[in-house]
Amino acid sequence: MSVRTHPVIISFMSVSGVLIVILLLVAVFAAVSVALGRSTYEVGSARDTEYLELEGNWIRYRVAGGGPPVVLVHGWLSSGRVWNRLAARLAQRYTVYTLDLSGFGDSDKPISGYGVRYGSRLLYAFCAHFGLTRASVVGHDLGGAMAVKLAADHPDVVGRLVLVATPADEEQMDLPTLLWLATLPVLGPLFYTLGKYLRFLRKLWVRPFVSDPASLTEEVVDDAGRSTPAAATKTLQVMQREISRGRLVRQARIIKVPVFAIAGEEDQIVDPQATSDWASAFPASEVVLLEDAGHMPMLEQTGEFNARILAFLTGDPRYLETADEEMVEGESPFDDDLPEEPFFEEPKGTDDHEAPPTVTRKRDGLYPPRGHAAGHAAGEDDSAGFEEDFAPEGEPHATPDEEERPARARRDRARDEKPGEAPADKMPEDLFRWPDAWKEFRPREPFVPEEEKREGREKGSEDEPRS
Repeated sequence: MSVRTHPVIISFMSVSGVLIVILLLVAVFAAVSVALGRSTYEVGSARDTEYLELEGNWIRYRVAGGGPPVVLVHGWLSSGRVWNRLAARLAQRYTVYTLDLSGFGDSDKPISGYGVRYGSRLLYAFCAHFGLTRASVVGHDLGGAMAVKLAADHPDVVGRLVLVATPADEEQMDLPTLLWLATLPVLGPLFYTLGKYLRFLRKLWVRPFVSDPASLTEEVVDDAGRSTPAAATKTLQVMQREISRGRLVRQARIIKVPVFAIAGEEDQIVDPQATSDWASAFPASEVVLLEDAGHMPMLEQTGEFNARILAFLTGDPRYLETADEEMVEGESPFDDDLPEEPFFEEPKGTDDHEAPPTVTRKRDGLYPPRGHAAGHAAGEDDSAGFEEDFAPEGEPHATPDEEERPARARRDRARDEKPGEAPADKMPEDLFRWPDAWKEFRPREPFVPEEEKREGREKGSEDEPRS
C-alpha cells in the first residue's frame, strides 16, 4: 500500500527549506560582519626612527626639513602621504612633521579610541614628544577638527592654524552612497572589507573626493582601504557627534592665534560654506575658496594651494606670485629675503569676534588686489581699482593712510631709537631661533662695581660748569 504526499505539502517543505538556507546565510554573513567589525591591526615591527608609542598605540611619523615646526594632520580614510607635495615644499624652510593617525595608514588600528577628542590628545602627545611649542598646524577635514580642539585645549602648542575642507557641523558632511554603505552597522564591515581587496570599488569610494579624476592619486585610492571597519566607522560616527550643533565651533571661540581656512568650491564631501562658520568663530581669520577644486585641493590645485599655505605661514604674500610655477626641489626664492614686518595683521574687534574675515575668491582666473599683500609689499597704493564685490558686505574700505599707520609707527620708533641700539623689529641672525625678548641679542654691558659708578657720577658732577 503506497502513501501519496499532497503536492501542497511538498511545496511548503521546499519553501521552508529555501527560507532556512537563506536564514542560515544571513546568520553567517552577520557573524562574519560582526567579527570583521571588531578586527584590529597592530604594527608588527616598529623601527625607532619611524614609529612612536603614543596613547598605547604605535604611530607612524615622518620628519623632514629644518626650521620652525609645522605639523600636518591628514583626514578620514587617508594617511600622512596625502601631504607629500606640500611637505616637500614646506621642508625647504620648515621642519615638517607628518603622522598617520591611529586607525589609518601604517599606524595601529585598535577597536576603540577614535574621534576628535582622542585625536587631539594624540596630537598633543605627539607635539610633547618632540617638544613643539607655537607650532603651525595644518589639518584636513577630520584632522582640521582635531587641530581646532588641540588649539583650544593647549594654546601654547599651536601658533598658527590652517583648516583645509574642515566641517564645522555634522550636517555639512555628505558621503557618496557607496562609501556610506561601508559605514552601516551590520553590512558596513563586510562591504568595507570587500573594498579592501577590490581596487575598483575603492576608486568608486574616493572618486567624489576630487573634481577631476586625473587628480586622484594611487596613494589616495590605496589609503582608503588601509583602515579597518571599526576605525573607519567609529571615527566618522564619533566625529559627527562631537561636532554636531556647533559644539566645536563654540569652543573654538577661545582660540586667539591666526587662522586660515581654505576649501575647494566644488567640494562634494564637505560643504565649502563651513569656512564661513569657522571664520565667524575666530577673531583673526582668513578664508580662501579655490576654483576647480574639490575635497582635496592639495592634490587638485597643488601649486596654488602650496603658495597659499606658504604665504600665510611666512607672512610673505610674494609666494602667491609663484602659485602657477613649478619650484625646483630645494629651491626657495624668498628664504634669503624675508620681510621684516609680518604680513598678518590682527583685525579690530578681536575680543568681541565681530571682525569680518578676509575672504578671497578667484574670479576669471585672477584674485582681487589685497591691502596687505601685493600693493603694500611693493609700497604701492592699492586703493584704486578695488572692487566692491571682494569686500565684506557692509564694511567700509580702509584708506591707504589708515592701513599704513601700524607700519609707519614701527618706522618712527626705529628712527627715534638711540644710535648703537638695534631696532626692536630687526631680524636675528638665526631665523629659526626667535628669542622671547630682543635683549638676548644685545651685547651685555661689562660689570661695573657700585663704588666705581658712584665715583664716576661724583666726578661728572664736579666737571659740570657752575652757573
